[in-house]
Order: sequence, then C-alpha cells, then structure tokens
Amino acid sequence: MKKIPFGCLLLCLAATCFGQNEKALCPRHIETPDYPQIARTAHLSGKVSLTVTIDADGKVTHVETMTDDPVARAHPVLQKYAAENIQRWTFSRPLSAPYTEVIVYDYEFDTTLPGEGGPSSQPAITKVSFDLPDRVTILTNVVFIDHT
Repeated sequence: MKKIPFGCLLLCLAATCFGQNEKALCPRHIETPDYPQIARTAHLSGKVSLTVTIDADGKVTHVETMTDDPVARAHPVLQKYAAENIQRWTFSRPLSAPYTEVIVYDYEFDTTLPGEGGPSSQPAITKVSFDLPDRVTILTNVVFIDHT
C-alpha cells in the first residue's frame, strides 16, 4: 500500500520537470550593438524581437524577426541591424540543439543626453545596457539637422 502513494508522488514530480523549459543560455561573446546612423538621423526608435536559433556549439545559425509581436514592432532598418548584430554573438552550449531563444533589442532616444550637431556640435553618444539573457537596450542622443 505504501508503494502506490510514493509512486504517484514520483510520477507527479517527474511530470513537472518534463514541462519546464530549458534555462536561457548565457552569451559567451557579445558584439556591442550601435544605434544605426540612418535610424538616428530619421529619429527611428522601437523594440525588435528576435527569435534566435543556436546550434550545439553555441553559434547562432538562424535569426528571425518577430513582426507579429504588437509590443516589439520597429522599423525594418532597426530590425536589420539587430539581426546582423546578434549573428556575431556566441552562447554557452545548450543541453539540446537546436535551441531557440527570444532576445529583444530596445532602441531609444535619451533626451537627457546633449543632442548631436546643431549649434553645440556635440558628437554622437550611444549607451548600451544588457539585461541578459533576453534584453539589450541601446540609447542614443537626438540628432539635430541644420537646415541653413
């Protein structure tokens, strides 16, 4: 009689383990992204969600932009630069391959930074922060265009 409750408990514990997802992978090598100059000049900002496929060695083999995500819709220029950047990253080896992970690039303008150009002739300023394993924030200053 004691074997049946123990067996049920063991089965329940095993079932919860099978339902869990593998932990997100830690990057081994990161290429720091930049804010694309054309996007800065055009004042483009937004979030880019990327589905990244990683092979058994931790290399990125495929990147797909999630265009159906209503929160993370960004201009195609930002999507292109984010996808090109993540392809140069490498990750720790996954327990099983291929492994997929979603990473969000958040391109924003930081109005607390002095603007580039204009009467003060400030240079471009970009700050990048990583909230790994799944978020990269790229902040930049606003570009002023002199129309004279």
